[in-house]
Amino acid sequence: MQNTVDTAHEYVIHARERPEWFKMAVALLPVLACLLGGGTEKWAEGVIVAALGLLLIFDPPRHSLGRVVNGTLFALLVCAALSFLPASWFFQSSWRPIMTRDFGITLPQTLSPQPLVTLGCLVSFLAGLSWFYYVCVQEIEMRDVRFQIRLFAGGIVFLTAVSLYFYTKHFAIPLWHNERNFGPFPNRNQTGDLFGITAIVLLGSAQDHFRRRKISWVWSALGFAVLIAGLIVNYSRAGILILIGGSMIWLVIVALRQATPARIALGLSAVLILLTALLIFGGATLERFHLHGAGHEGVSSDFRLLIFRDAWHLIWSSPWCGIGLGNFEPIFAISRFVSAADTRSLHPESDWLWLWTELGWPGILLVLVVIGSLLPNVLPLTSGTNQRIRLGALIAALLFALHGFIDVSAHRVGTAYAGIFLFGAAIHRPFQFPLSRSLPIISRFIGVCLVGAGIIWVAAARYHWALPGSLGADNLRESATSMNRSTNFDEGIAMTSRALGWKPLDWRLYFLRALGKMGAKKNISSAIDDFRRARFLEPNAYEVAFDEGLFWLTNRRPTLAITAWRDALRRAGPLQPEVYSQMFSDNVWLTPNFIGELTQLAGNDPQLVLAALRRTPANRFNVTLEKFLESDPNLRAFQPRERDELLKIWAERGDAEAFMRDVQLHPEWRAAAWRGIAEYHASKKDFRAAIELIRQFATPPALPAPNESLSLEALQQKFYATPNDFSVGYALYRAQMQQGKTNDALSTLRHFTAISEVPPYFYFLEIEPWAAKEDWEHAWGAWVAFERANKR
Repeated sequence: MQNTVDTAHEYVIHARERPEWFKMAVALLPVLACLLGGGTEKWAEGVIVAALGLLLIFDPPRHSLGRVVNGTLFALLVCAALSFLPASWFFQSSWRPIMTRDFGITLPQTLSPQPLVTLGCLVSFLAGLSWFYYVCVQEIEMRDVRFQIRLFAGGIVFLTAVSLYFYTKHFAIPLWHNERNFGPFPNRNQTGDLFGITAIVLLGSAQDHFRRRKISWVWSALGFAVLIAGLIVNYSRAGILILIGGSMIWLVIVALRQATPARIALGLSAVLILLTALLIFGGATLERFHLHGAGHEGVSSDFRLLIFRDAWHLIWSSPWCGIGLGNFEPIFAISRFVSAADTRSLHPESDWLWLWTELGWPGILLVLVVIGSLLPNVLPLTSGTNQRIRLGALIAALLFALHGFIDVSAHRVGTAYAGIFLFGAAIHRPFQFPLSRSLPIISRFIGVCLVGAGIIWVAAARYHWALPGSLGADNLRESATSMNRSTNFDEGIAMTSRALGWKPLDWRLYFLRALGKMGAKKNISSAIDDFRRARFLEPNAYEVAFDEGLFWLTNRRPTLAITAWRDALRRAGPLQPEVYSQMFSDNVWLTPNFIGELTQLAGNDPQLVLAALRRTPANRFNVTLEKFLESDPNLRAFQPRERDELLKIWAERGDAEAFMRDVQLHPEWRAAAWRGIAEYHASKKDFRAAIELIRQFATPPALPAPNESLSLEALQQKFYATPNDFSVGYALYRAQMQQGKTNDALSTLRHFTAISEVPPYFYFLEIEPWAAKEDWEHAWGAWVAFERANKR
């Protein structure tokens, strides 16, 4: 006990007065990161990193976390820096020789295939570790902890309220990029994570105010309600689960620590009220928890497991040293097997797998050591130590880490800084961390580096500097695109080549350079190599190969276009018919020879044949059809329904004479081709033959139930009384036809067909009286009117 008192006394002696704005800046830094689109863009991250650097310069931490934690954090940086060592010192992954030997991709000798990209990520990693260290050793008192947590929570509540307001106004905030126009993050799971962990903290804050008999608990409760509304609108299951799970854990722990029947009953009541509110207002968000709707939007659970399997496969190719920070996306793209899809995976749907892939298993172990070493410093959670609000912060931080098993919130600046802040705020104060004379010097040095890096990132993003690394490569890619559009191809080639020296696994740069080489009309073999590299580095998206084929056609190289389009069809999967039809649509290069090569791509797939025939330009239809029929003139590969569809398209778009000749050779087609045959007879003025086909094969429309109880005279009187009653008109028509009054029946029908909104069956009924009068041309006109009405 004496040691504790002495340590606390030492803390008070060495504590220094700090302006309030320092304390506010710490609490609001993660809020600022979230307001800036979650810090997902490099300029926004630069603002946050520079602000953190200023905190380290003007208010450096003086207390050390101890040798174990310091050594572990240093070891984490060493793990990240291992990727700058020669690759030959480590086990060779299978993808590296394939890139260099088979595709001629120039890679550096380092373990990281993109060391400059890794360097930029290492700076971000260092900033995250510095933020973690800073919030854990803040020299603040208990009331300052309460102030910071409530200020942070208030900032997130404000952000939620802004999100809800603009969502109801259907207005998109320019800094936020979200498909649903709600929340600061592009991915709704990060928004849900942020709202969920903040709600848990607010629960502790409300209870703390209530215990102190302060009316301020009402504001915390209102903020809690705003966050629940945000979680419901956000449509994320993760946020709801964090809210429910964290709230229940907090309520159970608080109730058991003060185990009186009244408090336990109060805790259970609070849980039931929360669940009731979610059930009443949850709506479509709660529907997402049903198994039948799990995959309707976003990444389904089954597909996430497939991504995990492929990520494990990549991990075990380099399990202990990783592949280097910033390299997951391009290498995973060529390592996908069971999760292969048209969309590109930017991450493995898990923070922990992502860390393991890029740093190796020692990185995972070191992170767990840091968390385990600092958790005892949260204790004691006793009365007078902000126990309720710190308990909420601790639960929120731990759930944030657990959520990282199935999401990547720790890799987004906004959520990562928020989760780290809550973990640091949960540490008991006054703490017993020893003073360190060297730590302020190191912190200020790191702060200067972070300020410099942040300013450079912001300026490079603003002025499109060619900064070596990922950001500079992206800037050069945009400039090269503009150069190609302005036909300055040589400059565009130079820019993409320079960018590839920094980011050699970016398929877009190879594709862009290939376009420049084609535009310059030189070194076509080199352009072919670049296209191959682009398709290798992006092996799943059909658009890459499809666009390549279009460009080859523009340069009048149809053979290369066919090669690219064959690959596009292989990638397209269920979209094959749509992609194949685009190859025929409005294409000026559809010569008979090229059409013949295109038809071979369809093989014996009827769906591809039908898709092509629907989109083939009219002046090329007959040639295209002939090429398909050469390989299957009897349509044996077609199911009856598919054959009927082809014959319908043929009759509508093809040569009528050729169509009739083939139908006569195949009488079994007659039942499916009767429309086309009828139209052929009508074009030859043989309307009788056309009507006989309609009588034989057309399916009559649904008709009203006949009323046989009324006489013809009674029906006529009823018709005069209600001339627009369709059922009466139909009954009168039937009675007139049964009594041979064809002209009267025809007049009755024509009375109704003069009405704009008449049911289509009245046109169909006209066929019979006209046929009875042997006026076959008018009977055909009635059929045409019926078909036209049916299409409306």
